[in-house]
Amino acid sequence: MKGRLFSIVMTMLVLCGQVSAESLPSWSNEDRARLSRGELIVGADILVEDPQKIPPKAQIVEEDVLLIEPPEPEPVFDPELIADEFLPVYFLSYPEDYLVDPQRLLSMQEALDRKVFLEYHADDSELDMRMYLFDENQKIPDPYTIEWLCRERYADGPLTAVVFCYLGDPRRSQLAFGGEGAAEVSPRQVRRMLESTKIKAMEKSDPAAQLEAFIVQLSIRLYWLEKERGESRAVAAANEDDAANGLSLYFEAHSGGDSMILRGDEPIAMIKAYSGYMVAGLLGLLSLSGGIWLGWSLWSRTRIYHFPVFDPPERLGAKYAAGVGAVLAFHSELGSPSNQRSQSSNYLTRI
Repeated sequence: MKGRLFSIVMTMLVLCGQVSAESLPSWSNEDRARLSRGELIVGADILVEDPQKIPPKAQIVEEDVLLIEPPEPEPVFDPELIADEFLPVYFLSYPEDYLVDPQRLLSMQEALDRKVFLEYHADDSELDMRMYLFDENQKIPDPYTIEWLCRERYADGPLTAVVFCYLGDPRRSQLAFGGEGAAEVSPRQVRRMLESTKIKAMEKSDPAAQLEAFIVQLSIRLYWLEKERGESRAVAAANEDDAANGLSLYFEAHSGGDSMILRGDEPIAMIKAYSGYMVAGLLGLLSLSGGIWLGWSLWSRTRIYHFPVFDPPERLGAKYAAGVGAVLAFHSELGSPSNQRSQSSNYLTRI
């Protein structure tokens, strides 16, 4: 009885499970596509009486985004930018000092030491130096460049070396020339001077010591540049004078009322300029020729001649003739054998 009751209960439970499984909803392909596109919100028909009034999901997100206004960006302070208050001192006016440091990057004593050295260099040299100091990470805004500064502020003055020094990073240093004769300084010379000063500055670790080494090395390089320019000007002036003298040299010879004019040309001036070299070359050639002749004379006086020694053949079985023979004798080592062959021996002394 109990076993039959148990089987009946189990049968009813199985039937109920099948009925509930058949009543559960299933996803159609259309609903799955709408769900992936955001047009169908799962469970919306439970919370809303009319499911047709439910807006698509994509529309809800889009409307929410449109209602949210983006916040205004806050001004960002960039420590690498140079403050506007310093720009006129750097770029819009001619500096009064050789050291331009409106940001006070150097201490008072360090700045005073650098100014004294720059003033000493300016008094002793024709080429001035203008040092503009910036922080190692600062950027110069457009259009202010070192070329723009040389063109706008130094074009009408004497030749000046303009330097942008980034205190703490000598590798960023810049060098350019402005003023009279700036075009004569080649880019190769500028590059060599800048590389030399950078190397000297990077040997130091302290920023102030780096700046001092940079200024001293640049002062030395400018001294040699000034010396080269002076020599070039002297050579150019001498060539101009020689050319002018050659073109203006006239010889007038009067003969019977007729006049003949002879003009001196550049070959004459060149011969005069190189006459010293020609005389020195001639003397050297004469000295060389005399030395060769003297050496040959000494060698010819001391050389030795060796004659071969040979045994004469036997005649008729005899080793020598009967008291008859020829004798060669040389009494003078300076004379030739042909001059001494007339000498004859006294054959009677052998008897």
